[in-house]
Amino acid sequence: MLQVPQNIPRDRSLETDGLADVKFGAEIREKEFLLRPGVAFFNHGSYGTVPRRVLKLQQEYSYEREEHPDFWTRLNSKRYLDQARAALAQFVGADLENLQLVVNATQAINSVVKSFPFAKGDALLHCSYTYGAIANLCEDFTSRVKPDVESVNVKLSFPPKSEDDVVKKYEEILDQHPNIKLAVIDHITSPSSIILPVKRLLDLCHSRGIKVVVDGAHCLGQLSLNLEDLGADAYVANAHKWLYTPRGCAILYLKKESHAWARPLSTSWQIGRSLDMQFFDQGTLDHTPLICSLHGLEFYQALGGMDRVVGYTRAMADEAVEVIQRELGLKPAQLPKSMEAPNLRLVEFPPLKKFPYSVENLWILHKTLFGEASVFGLIIPVEGKFYLRISTQVYTSKEDIAALVQVLKNFFKDNV
Repeated sequence: MLQVPQNIPRDRSLETDGLADVKFGAEIREKEFLLRPGVAFFNHGSYGTVPRRVLKLQQEYSYEREEHPDFWTRLNSKRYLDQARAALAQFVGADLENLQLVVNATQAINSVVKSFPFAKGDALLHCSYTYGAIANLCEDFTSRVKPDVESVNVKLSFPPKSEDDVVKKYEEILDQHPNIKLAVIDHITSPSSIILPVKRLLDLCHSRGIKVVVDGAHCLGQLSLNLEDLGADAYVANAHKWLYTPRGCAILYLKKESHAWARPLSTSWQIGRSLDMQFFDQGTLDHTPLICSLHGLEFYQALGGMDRVVGYTRAMADEAVEVIQRELGLKPAQLPKSMEAPNLRLVEFPPLKKFPYSVENLWILHKTLFGEASVFGLIIPVEGKFYLRISTQVYTSKEDIAALVQVLKNFFKDNV
């Protein structure tokens, strides 16, 4: 007679020995991360980097999945995911029923926009700082999916003069377009790295009956969040950028009132059931990154949480800008202090004789500057100028900054 082995879930937690005392910089990099030796990495903000301890647990979950795929898919993965979901809900100040785990912020915002109950003649609002993929979503949705919905774009200057100036621009556009029903508003803009006055913009939109989805892709681990107090109709944030979680994993917060219309992108077996079941079951996929968000959070908290982590990363970002300005004369983007992201800084490039400003030249410039170097950072185009976006993490060291400065010196010697 066929014997089916008993299913015994193996609840796991991160081994945290030594993390409270580990020295940030070169020591934590060597002990806890898999970054290639000798490479100074200044683009953590794009895809993150996963600690060894978290990867080890992800591997254990993957092995468990392969030992009995049915037990995993039908029973255990949801159990583990709910543990992670509960921990993240507490971390961001969200009621558990209002928080879902999804694969990335782009998918989450697609879910919100494409399930929102627009009527003919309504409008969807985004701004000139909106992340490129989401700007594409807004344009594609209003031209192809719902061509009877208008796309409205708030044109914001760069760098912004003040929070008041940003709010004023939004007030003007809302006065001009009373048909706006849903607004996509960034919390930390990407890649331009500006903290927008989200609470003020939420209150402004809500005073006019406009629902808001906040793109907080960069905020989880950089900014302190209390999503129930913030009051967004929807809020999304990646865990794989700053919370040490395997790619891809993000949170999607939906205010209780948004449950009536918000749905996942894929309609699958759980239609009509609770939102957590619908978002969990969107066809066969790898849930281990979502599950490991629990362990990324454990790693973050074991290091000392936001006070210690962001205290260090902010100081390193400030130091990098200071050294670059002193050694090369390059100026940082002139942002009001309240609008400066903790771990991200922009440094303006001078005009480059071999690389006139154009989007087409962007990746040629990346290859020329960083292709043969032991340094990598992200160059971004903003309003006719190239900027270097500096992104710091607990493994960033003074030696990394010195290596970056030397690479920039060598490049500008021949190209300015």
